[in-house]
Amino acid sequence: MLTVAIAVALLPALLGWLPLAVWIGRGRARREGIDLPSAKGLRRARAVDLVVLDRWGTVTTGELRVSAIESFDPDDERNLRWFAGALGHAAEDPVARAVARLSARGKLTSVQRHGGDGISGSVDRHPVRLGRPEWLGMPAREVVGVTVGVQVDARPIGYITVADVVRPDARTGIERLRAAGVAAVLVSDDSERNTRHLAETCGIDAWHAGIARERRDQLIADYRLRGHVVAVATSSGTTSGDLPLSDSTAPPATRQPAGIHLADLDVNRIATAFSLSRSTARTATRARRTGLVAGLLGAGAAVWGLLPALVVAVLGCVAVVAIASAPAYETSRRSRSVTSTSSA
Repeated sequence: MLTVAIAVALLPALLGWLPLAVWIGRGRARREGIDLPSAKGLRRARAVDLVVLDRWGTVTTGELRVSAIESFDPDDERNLRWFAGALGHAAEDPVARAVARLSARGKLTSVQRHGGDGISGSVDRHPVRLGRPEWLGMPAREVVGVTVGVQVDARPIGYITVADVVRPDARTGIERLRAAGVAAVLVSDDSERNTRHLAETCGIDAWHAGIARERRDQLIADYRLRGHVVAVATSSGTTSGDLPLSDSTAPPATRQPAGIHLADLDVNRIATAFSLSRSTARTATRARRTGLVAGLLGAGAAVWGLLPALVVAVLGCVAVVAIASAPAYETSRRSRSVTSTSSA
């Protein structure tokens, strides 16, 4: 009978070692568009103190939009929109895609791409060139964003400026990361002026401009050498850093079991991922300890008989389940509350 009583008493300890908190945390995370990592990844998430944010898709939507249209002659604005937008459909870079939203495709012929300078072609039989102002012999514009010149029938008719679409709650996401003890570093392939403006808009203190994707691994390695535990958020599927953060656009071959996979790289979702990862890891530890303590108390009660051991075991199991469940619910509700407030 004593053996049975002791076996019953140890049930909370056994339950505490089951990954209940991880199962519950992962279920809650999936509802937030987050796939939490393995146990190893959860331990890494607790240690992360710096996250490198790619400009594309984290604090911005990942798209550019037209922010200014300047026609030399007010009567030319309609033509500026039409010809530039129509030719923009023939290119695939982010700037051209933003310009292309100004108009329909039109009848395009003789399209030529001129590297990083721009694109030329015929729109409804009118020769059009769209690209760097210097390439078109036009004065450059020193403004936030990327400004392209437009030339129709060999005559410059104006400028179009496109800029990042900043997420309306990006600053809130950065503040949430900072409150969790995670510093944010913005890495951009854009100019120093544009990168500084984006960082200041979002409340990011550290930023690096003009960093091509192939140079980012070295930058991340430098931060790690300084003693930081680094998470990296990018859709390129990089495997550098201590904790990769990837979204659905990342190549499947680059996704690691120890990383965190998200529906998108919205900085608020990233902040929620860290909150859930850390609370899940802490809760799993607390559940194990609670189960162990309840098991020891139950083993002591087993000396008095099966009934006392059973009572302690039931109470211990209830305590383990309550501890494993409550923090995940609270964290999930808090993250939704913050997101809804910032969106409003």
